[in-house]
This record gives sequence, structure tokens and C-alpha cells, in this order.
Amino acid sequence: MNWRKFFIPQLERVRPYEPGLREEQAQQVAVGKPIYKLSSNESPYPPFPVALGAMTECLTTLNRYSDGSAGALKASIAAKFNVKPEQIMVGNGANELLSLLAQSCLDEHSRVAYCSPSFVVYRLSAQIANAACDEVALDAQGGFDLEALASAVGSHTKIVYVCSPNNPSGGIVRQRQFTRFIHALPRSVLVVVDMAYADFVQDPDHADPLALFDGNRPLVILRSFSKIYGLAGLRIGFGIAPEPVVQAVDKLREPFNVNTVAQVAALASLHDDSELARRRETNAGQRARLYKILDRVGLTYFHSEANFVWVHFDDPAWAFSELMKRGVIVRPFPAAGGLRIGVGSHEATLATIEALEALFCR
Repeated sequence: MNWRKFFIPQLERVRPYEPGLREEQAQQVAVGKPIYKLSSNESPYPPFPVALGAMTECLTTLNRYSDGSAGALKASIAAKFNVKPEQIMVGNGANELLSLLAQSCLDEHSRVAYCSPSFVVYRLSAQIANAACDEVALDAQGGFDLEALASAVGSHTKIVYVCSPNNPSGGIVRQRQFTRFIHALPRSVLVVVDMAYADFVQDPDHADPLALFDGNRPLVILRSFSKIYGLAGLRIGFGIAPEPVVQAVDKLREPFNVNTVAQVAALASLHDDSELARRRETNAGQRARLYKILDRVGLTYFHSEANFVWVHFDDPAWAFSELMKRGVIVRPFPAAGGLRIGVGSHEATLATIEALEALFCR
């Protein structure tokens, strides 16, 4: 069997997504040390207490399929964001929605545009659809350079991705920038705004794409329950989009694509604003502690509005290896000249501080 000819040719250029190292993998290097996994932007805390209770109550119903339409969750999200339930799509993580959006409208004649480095799924989903990618650099603050991105849009561009806060740099897009950007683009371009980390943002000038959402403009806003809500293991996210976009995604998604436990946990978490605010403040406090040690040892970094900090290194692979020896797992980006340090618990931050001191305060 000639397997190379058996599969669709565009898979030749696709590299599978590589998740961060798990604790047991690092333990082989950091022998005898506590391991702190700060490589996947996960919450260091469990799901909201209200979600834990709701999940426990639903366990006896798992002999039944989940609500295939996610009706209750869609209605609740729509009420919170003042849109119609028909403008909500729910996915097995926002990642699934990104893939389904690409499948719904990209082909070999299409192009997508985004800034780099950013979330790798923008490129992967385009490659699988055999579309071409136009990558532009981030701005000096680690956010999406919307002027450069708008300039990259051509007659074959179908999707433009905007990630704010950006993963892995933590920079944000501001409201005036975004408004100007949206009005500069042709209506034939679908703008997909990835806001997986928006719940961590404290800057009041952070762009609010929902202010420009009218149900007709080609604008999709993606959010996630994986991060601040602590539901990464359940894989659930949602999007706000014009009804034709939601209908197209519904044609492609698997039946019952979001399981019962995930729906119940998300529904319970959605309106617990006090716990959300508490976790946002806790994250900001730990992030500030990371800034202090980075300043003390003379490392440069981007100011972040997310639950991670991008640190510049000439040799990110070396820094990754040395930190892992000390029990701290981070995410290296060798081609981009830096690594991403997740904001963890008090104990994880302390371990990171001690590791950085050991490396740079000799």
C-alpha cells in the first residue's frame, strides 16, 4: 500500500498538535521534585463549586445521550450576552468550532490571515482544508497588529483570525483598533475573534467585539470554559455568530458533540460572577509575582492580560530544559524566541521564582 497516495495530499504538510508535557514525563527529569505543569494554560484550581455540585447530580443520567442541541446552555449564554439562542454554537472546546468553521468555508482557492505566533489551530485547520495562510508579525506589545493584518487581506481571503488576549504572548487588541479594523475589511471576509482568555482581562480598554455584532456582519466570537472556569478536561466552548454560520457548523458537527457533564458544568458556572471575579483577581496577583522575579533577574517579557506570561529567551530550549529539571514545566517556542510560563497556584509561582533565581542569580 502506498499510504502517501492513499490520504489527501494536504496532510503532508500538517504537523499534529503537540500538547505540553504531562507531570509524569517531567518526573523522569526532575527526580524527587514536586512537578508544576504550567505549559498548557490550565487553571490550577478545580471547577467552580457550583459546577462540581451540578456535575455530581447529573451522573445518574449518563445512560442517556446528551442534549444534542445544547438547548438550555444556548439559552443561558444568549441571555447573558444579549443575543438570540439561534446565534449560539457550542462545541467540544472552542478548538472544535475553529475546525468546523474552517471546514465550512475554506478550500484550495481560499486564504486565511492571522498574526504569528498565535494559536496553531488557525494554521492547522487551514492546511487541512488545503487553504493558504498569510501570517504577519505581532505588534511591539505582543498583541495582534491589526493594521498589518488588514493589509494582508486579499481577494481570496475568507477568514481572518484575531486572538485577544493572544496565545502565547498575552497581548490584547483595544476597542478603537478593533472598530477601525472591522470597518476596513470587506464584508466577504469572516472575522473570527478567539477570546478564550478574555475572562482574565482587567484592562477596561480591551476590545469588545460583541459591541459590533449585529447578527449580519460576518463576525464570530469564540469563548471557552476550559480556562478560568477550570473545565479543560470536559472540553467545552461556545461561539456567537450569525445564524447562517451556526447552521453551517451544525451540518458538520458530530451529533451529541458536547457531553452531558460538560453542558451541566458550563451551565452552572456561567452566572457565578463572584467566583469568576475572585479567580481573575487571584490570577492577576500571581502574575504580578512573576513580573517581579522576571524584573529582578533581568529577563524581558510581554505584559499579559491572560493566565500566562511570554518571556524572551535567546535559547528557549535551554530555558525549558533547565526549568523542567527544577520541576517547572513551561512551553517553549524556539522559532519565536521565547517561552510561555503559565500562571499557576501560589505554590507553583513560588517554585517558578525559586527556579529562575537558581538559574539567573548566581
